[in-house]
Amino acid sequence: MNRLIEYGSVDEIPYYNCSAKSQNEWLATGVKRPWLGYPITVFGVFIEILYLPILYIIFKSKLIKMTCYKIMVLLAFTDMTATACRGFAIATWCMSCSVTTSLFLNRVISVAFHGLSNSIEKKLAYICIFLCIFYGFYVLFFTPVVCFNSEWLIWLPDPLSEMKPSEQAAEYYRNRVQAWNNWIFVTCMFVLFTLYLGMINKISMGQKSKAAKSIFIQCCIICFFNTVIALVYNALTLITPDYWMLLLCQFCWSVNHGCPALIYITMNQTIKREFKKMILGSDKRIGSVSTHPASLTHLSTH
Repeated sequence: MNRLIEYGSVDEIPYYNCSAKSQNEWLATGVKRPWLGYPITVFGVFIEILYLPILYIIFKSKLIKMTCYKIMVLLAFTDMTATACRGFAIATWCMSCSVTTSLFLNRVISVAFHGLSNSIEKKLAYICIFLCIFYGFYVLFFTPVVCFNSEWLIWLPDPLSEMKPSEQAAEYYRNRVQAWNNWIFVTCMFVLFTLYLGMINKISMGQKSKAAKSIFIQCCIICFFNTVIALVYNALTLITPDYWMLLLCQFCWSVNHGCPALIYITMNQTIKREFKKMILGSDKRIGSVSTHPASLTHLSTH
């Protein structure tokens, strides 16, 4: 985006030579995979629709007052944008990584500082939300765009539009922010996961309850797909991955943006009850949600 402002128009931006071939010629360089494209499209539409009642329930039930739900709502909007607007792929990906890290960090802090979790988590949540949004806009405006390559099934910073590849063009396309984002994300996930496992084994505080296990499973599921994607993209800088690995990465990319919604309606008891009531059309009112600190562990979705 900054290069568009700098050069004044798309045609003036160097190296992005989209006019080198006609539209039909560009399409001929791609690989059509309807068996992969149609399911992903259907899944994306389904997730977009599924997020709407979930967000409605969160705001209607005033769950948004809780720290974890504030961050989860931001993650939901990020995933919805990533599913609907693939043109923002790199920005939504980096933002999704930062929000996922914030969720795990929030959980670690709530265990480490159990007595002060209410005051710490609330301030930390607003700081994390601000930083995640700022980070997403920074990536959107100040990093090179990425293009989806249908042959490799990945997002590449190099659109492969140059008739004669050169070091200058490669340097111009290189997206260092994406590379650093992936390495930092994987490192943070490893550190936070290790700390979390160590704390729940050392500190009782009810963390070995059924609710705590559910929270741990939810957290692992949300982080798993992001981590696999980051590892595959990091591996691209070192080796040429097998085709099955690229398929796994594409699968994780799609599921990654839909798993929070699926977790909400299957593992979060509050939203699960409200969602069933909404779908079945029952008039029986669900009891009000407690916001007492003791209920935070049970209601947390991460």
